[in-house]
Amino acid sequence: MCTIRCCLYYCSPDHAAMLKIISFLICFNCVFAYFTLSGKCPDKVTLQEDFRLADFYGKWYQSYHYSSDGQQQNNCSTLELLTRPSGIYLNQSRVDRGLFHRFSIGKLDINPRVENAARLDLIFAFKNAPRRLKTRRYPFHILATNYNYYATVYTCEYSPLIDKHFIYVWILSRNPILNDVSKELAIKPLNQIGVDSSKLVKDDQSKCVPKYYEDVPTEPMTFRFPVPI
Repeated sequence: MCTIRCCLYYCSPDHAAMLKIISFLICFNCVFAYFTLSGKCPDKVTLQEDFRLADFYGKWYQSYHYSSDGQQQNNCSTLELLTRPSGIYLNQSRVDRGLFHRFSIGKLDINPRVENAARLDLIFAFKNAPRRLKTRRYPFHILATNYNYYATVYTCEYSPLIDKHFIYVWILSRNPILNDVSKELAIKPLNQIGVDSSKLVKDDQSKCVPKYYEDVPTEPMTFRFPVPI
């Protein structure tokens, strides 16, 4: 995520104004780099029917992924549901650039309507962030799954500022290697969100022992803009 954290309280008015202008220009450029697909997010997307969250529990390996901005910064990614007294959470673990183990934990907002059970949202909370950035909400929609072998999940974010959107797709597997039959079933729903399956990137499982280990949750790599832009 492109952010600038500056303390403006001890700056002169001129310096503070200049810093705000620079921050805006940098973030504006980052928006262009991040939101690369024209128009709004795909509408009328058919999601998994009769989605059962209980059967989605357990560890999932990211076998393939697609990022519409072309960034490929992590490998050995896994997703796993966690039950806590305060609710159900999703732990996104990965190895960034083959060096750092990092993870992001978001709370699942479960849709109460049965027909929209696959239309989940992830809510990330950051205690030390500015007030507007403390709570961040992102879609996490299940396109297809048979629970035992594969799952296809995607998120889409839209920027009204430039009328463009961003898409990230997870092709998940219960095993580190996704079999060919499951892969074919998993990529079928991608046409409806305008994703060419030939652009899927296979996850690198060769560097899953990071050089550095961090046990503090970090911001998720797949959701980079915390507020509407």
